[in-house]
Amino acid sequence: MRYSILLISYVFLTGYIHFSASGQMPKSASATIHHSQMAFQLSETGLITEGIAYDPKTSTFYIGSVHERKIIRYVEKREPVTFSRPDDRLWGVFGMKVDPERRLLWVCTSALPQAKGITATTDGRSALVAYDLRTNRLKQKYPIREDGKAHLLGDLVLASNGTVYTTDSRTPWIYRLDAGAIDIAPFLTDTLFRSLQGLALSENEKTLFVADYRRGLLAVDLETRQVTCLSCTQSVDLSGIDGLYYYQNSLIAIQNRRKPYRVCRIRLAKSSRAIEQVDTLDIDHPLATEPTLGTIVGHQFYYIANSQWDAFDEAGKPVPNYPAQKPTVLTLPLDY
Repeated sequence: MRYSILLISYVFLTGYIHFSASGQMPKSASATIHHSQMAFQLSETGLITEGIAYDPKTSTFYIGSVHERKIIRYVEKREPVTFSRPDDRLWGVFGMKVDPERRLLWVCTSALPQAKGITATTDGRSALVAYDLRTNRLKQKYPIREDGKAHLLGDLVLASNGTVYTTDSRTPWIYRLDAGAIDIAPFLTDTLFRSLQGLALSENEKTLFVADYRRGLLAVDLETRQVTCLSCTQSVDLSGIDGLYYYQNSLIAIQNRRKPYRVCRIRLAKSSRAIEQVDTLDIDHPLATEPTLGTIVGHQFYYIANSQWDAFDEAGKPVPNYPAQKPTVLTLPLDY
């Protein structure tokens, strides 16, 4: 979501650039990696597609629209259909996750000018929403309490016990909704927090990894709530991470702060509290005009390639003569 270092070494390895945590990718090699392929497109334009989720039990993708304030359902070889209903009264739709065991679709929804019909009285409001995938109906809303500050829940992650963690990028807090709770609650803020984005849980669920758009990559000890900046001692630029996902003791990250946009794999030390190396999996893909969030399906990474935030200005008005694009989802193999 949008809201000079000495190179130690680099090698080309199995088609993607690998560099140590003390090195930086050479610009001259940046246009050589296009491992992503088109998975599918939506025909409707002007959506601002930010988030995507996948239900492995029904092989269904859910794509969220910020501007049209709705969720779209897509199944391969079928026409996309609108999943949410106007009566759900969603704001802009951001990060989403499916809980396949509990049959829930969790959604971050936030009010901001780029969402159609948002006024000054609703701007800055935000909530978690749960949909029951057995009935395909909205089950419950969990709004952040109004406190005079602007909020924007942009992404979330699910623990195995059903607890939801979510980040607020406008007032930098991590929120938590415990399984079975009736209210979402502030969990943690820290002096290191600036603009919180994607987040991911370690395999043992003791560490919460958080992308701060300006600071870089952070690690939160969920027992002590101690925050560590993993990228502060690295020369690799890990700012501008939007989507963040845990995969086999590594983190899959989408960086979209500046061009060329890229998808990278951040390999962690065994302790999960240090970065060993960073691999660029895809960079400057011609269809990835502003990638945002994604979802891991098996050993494939599906991600929104062209969110099209640039189609609307900061007041939410359409940009004149902006070329309409079909929202595109790319897929990228994670194992070579």
